[in-house]
Amino acid sequence: MATLQEALLIAFDLQREGRFAEADSVYGQILDAVPGHPPALHLRGLLLAQCGRLEEGCALVEQAIAAVDGQADGQPDLHANHANLLEALGRFGAAAEALARAAALDAERVALLNNFALRRLAAGDPASAEQALRAAVARRPGLADPRINHAEALDALGRPGEALAQRRIAALLAPDDAALLGALALRPDAAEADLRRALRLDPERAVLWNRLGAWRKDHGALPDARHAYERGLALDPADAALWNNRANVQKGQGDADGARDALRRALALQPESAAIRNNLADAHALCGDPAAALAEAEAALARDPALADARLARASALLALGRFAEGWDAWEDRWTAEPWCRTAGRFPQPPWDGRPLGGGRLLVWGEQGVGDELMFATLLPLLTQSSTDKTQSSTAASAGCLLECDARLAPLFARALPGVEVVPRGPRPDPRLAAPDIAAQIPSGSLPRLLLRGAEDFRRLRPLPGADQARAPALRRTGRRPLVGVAWHTTNPKWGRLRNVPLADLARRLDAAGADMVVLQYGDWTAEVAALAADGVPIALPPGLDRKDDLDGLAAQIAATDLVVTIDNATAHLAGALGHPVWVLLSHAPDWRWLVGRDDSPWYPSARLFRQTRAGDWRAPLDAVADRLRALFP
Repeated sequence: MATLQEALLIAFDLQREGRFAEADSVYGQILDAVPGHPPALHLRGLLLAQCGRLEEGCALVEQAIAAVDGQADGQPDLHANHANLLEALGRFGAAAEALARAAALDAERVALLNNFALRRLAAGDPASAEQALRAAVARRPGLADPRINHAEALDALGRPGEALAQRRIAALLAPDDAALLGALALRPDAAEADLRRALRLDPERAVLWNRLGAWRKDHGALPDARHAYERGLALDPADAALWNNRANVQKGQGDADGARDALRRALALQPESAAIRNNLADAHALCGDPAAALAEAEAALARDPALADARLARASALLALGRFAEGWDAWEDRWTAEPWCRTAGRFPQPPWDGRPLGGGRLLVWGEQGVGDELMFATLLPLLTQSSTDKTQSSTAASAGCLLECDARLAPLFARALPGVEVVPRGPRPDPRLAAPDIAAQIPSGSLPRLLLRGAEDFRRLRPLPGADQARAPALRRTGRRPLVGVAWHTTNPKWGRLRNVPLADLARRLDAAGADMVVLQYGDWTAEVAALAADGVPIALPPGLDRKDDLDGLAAQIAATDLVVTIDNATAHLAGALGHPVWVLLSHAPDWRWLVGRDDSPWYPSARLFRQTRAGDWRAPLDAVADRLRALFP
């Protein structure tokens, strides 16, 4: 008669040979003779599962586990097989627990937890995967793979901080794992050191060079960013993102033509990309081609009508081309873009649509920089003066206007706009801006949409009354030479590189043309002025005049000059709004408000425009200024 062990072997051999009915009969005889025998329960449970009777088989394996529970040596195979059956039944959390018990009895079974987790991740079940991998990491904390997979599961569960911690520990455990370091480097919060470490192991991966370029660009290292993008393009010249990103760096370096060429390459690779078309529209604008910018912005909007930057690019191009009615309508889309979206909806009153207000007052509020506020303030008299003009008479029906403005402009506007109550903008809203008789509000940049629909409407603009006569200017003309006020610099981060003129170049031209000069430029230029004076080019730098914050004092100094020569900055707008002679030096791609191909300004009749004929080359406009100055003051 066979022993119990021999009977188990016979049944197991029958099971392996696929003779399931015979094997089941032998297991049944064993269990009849020894009820609750763990090996027989275990093997018969597996047999039933093979025959498709999963629930019955799982129940038998659970009986076997209960029978051996607490034994010193344990049975890791029992728990591992139990996990297989639970997974087949779709009970994934219980399967993870069973695998954790198997790993607790035999640390090598951590591999089963890891493999189970990979299957669950592939099936879109990160919760079960995370449960299994948490147990795997706890059992074998020195293994990198479970931590890497644990990080993936945590990311999928929306726990990026925990995922990052797991990847960082894994990187310490596997410092030569290029894939792991690459995954760390491609995280949004990766530092340059992470990227460089990944690139040392995997220098042929273009996406890492792209990310390194983005990091360097965000930190202002434009030459290094461009080098990184070009390394990436050498590896993958068909990567549209690399061409696009390199173009953005080239814009920042003042290479608009190079940026436009790069964006054309990017667009050839991804012709349906609205973002690339929008960037190309911006490059066309920077190259001084608003017609091409308009076409590209409209192509971008055809693909993504909600793209705020493309809406703004379209509006700017229309205005630069003098298509005012369309342009001002499109300009209202600025509220969806930076920085305007931050101030949208500042006031609770209804927006004004140009209709009479029935005796209520209108709140006009400045929304942009000092130059913009000055330019749009020239429209305020059209709202308050009486006129037979249809538009003016309808707007004049309001009982009055309030103007909220930059505090530095308040004294000038209060004197120049007698029909307007001027409220300086402060850190907190002034209570006057919530007065109950305010019937409507409008940002000053929206006034042209109602008042300047065509080129002929600009003829109604008049200069604001002049500077405060009680303010003595810091310097007056003292001899036969004309006194020219000069400004040459803007701190605008996007446009400064294009607009700024070297002081030495400007001063030498004006001095040679027979002008005395006085500084109107804000900032500390003492050293530069002293260096020019030592070289025989004197420029007066009036003491005690705060050219940045005391704009009323600056206006008094402007009024004491014969002429202002300036770049496109607040000084140009202050002189132009006052009706003072001002010559504006414009880059090859000026702002939309200066229009295209003309030497006058519809905003400021006293202004004359001197444009670059080639990008970055100030010689032609400076020569033209000098020649005109000699002609006026022989």
